Amino acid sequence: MQKLDLSNKRVLVTGASSGLGLELARQLARDHKAHPILVARRRDRLEALAKELEGVGAKPELVAADMTRPDDRARVFNETTEQAPLAAAILNAGVTYFGHALEQSAESVDGLIATNVSAVVDLAVRYVAYFKRRGDGGGLLLVSSMASLQPMPYQAVYGASKAFVTSFGQALAEEHADDPLSVTTFCPGGIATDMIESAGMGEKYNKNHPMVMGVEPCAKLALDAFVRRDRVYVPGALNKLTALSSKLAPMSLVTKLVARDYREVLPKR
Repeated sequence: MQKLDLSNKRVLVTGASSGLGLELARQLARDHKAHPILVARRRDRLEALAKELEGVGAKPELVAADMTRPDDRARVFNETTEQAPLAAAILNAGVTYFGHALEQSAESVDGLIATNVSAVVDLAVRYVAYFKRRGDGGGLLLVSSMASLQPMPYQAVYGASKAFVTSFGQALAEEHADDPLSVTTFCPGGIATDMIESAGMGEKYNKNHPMVMGVEPCAKLALDAFVRRDRVYVPGALNKLTALSSKLAPMSLVTKLVARDYREVLPKR
């Protein structure tokens, strides 16, 4: 299958108002000459980003939507496919929670699962079916995490949600291996974005931490893997080594090491 050509094509990006999603949209417009469709809850931020992207020649579109709401997800799909062809979709929207699982509220759990799992399945199925019908080589990128590769004490629900995404993405790719489309699952480690700060992990896991990657190189690697139509991609040599070690070492040991590392930055009581 040929590489994914995004030039002068419409490309959906969820979670585009901040962090990795914002940088993916920037690089799609600047480096791939694509026309990003920006999806997030905060319309004001989308409007600011759209003006920036117009400055590099892109024709961005905005869809304000909440990924926890099934009606909003259906609206996103309809608005992005009914008027003009869509070449690719990047499902990046995600939320996290850092702390003891027993202290995560039911509302927080429901919102996390709705965003990280239900929305991914809902939109992935819709867009893969759409690309299959079109038959012109569309692509889907699922943003997962290295947290999907082992149990994550103190990020228990988040890690489990990303394990779902990585498993789901690989299964979906295999089910459509003979179709003219691709499904790529991207599994970054820590990224220097607001998500780390908002989770209360910024003091240790800042841009100087060896396991934390800058958002610009991370987005570039994600898009490179997407265009190559890789099935699964872990960015960075250290992350690749860590992922391999997680496979080879006893799971109980890996889990204890994660717990020990995170315990150091748990909110003090």
